[in-house]
Amino acid sequence: MEHIEDIREKFRNGEYAVSDHAIIEARKDGIEPHTVKKLEWVAIHGKVVEEYSERQRILMYAELQEDKLPVHIVVEYSFREEPVVVTAYVPDSRYWTKFQIRKK
Repeated sequence: MEHIEDIREKFRNGEYAVSDHAIIEARKDGIEPHTVKKLEWVAIHGKVVEEYSERQRILMYAELQEDKLPVHIVVEYSFREEPVVVTAYVPDSRYWTKFQIRKK
């Protein structure tokens, strides 16, 4: 993904948005307290595991060390000046190998 460093820089500078949907889904999966800060951390430090270029979105993964939780976030970058976390969740190991490779 050629623009990942630009996206990470936006998150480091606080120039991003998080959808209500992302916050609700993250909290349902136990990503709390400080949900937005944790999602920001995943965006800055996470690994891109899938790219959906036709939708201008990426799926990122990181493990929240303090919570021992694997986390996926989907970031939409169609508005380059303000990327948006559109959803966030704890991936299900039934569908993911090491939470990074989608099972067939």
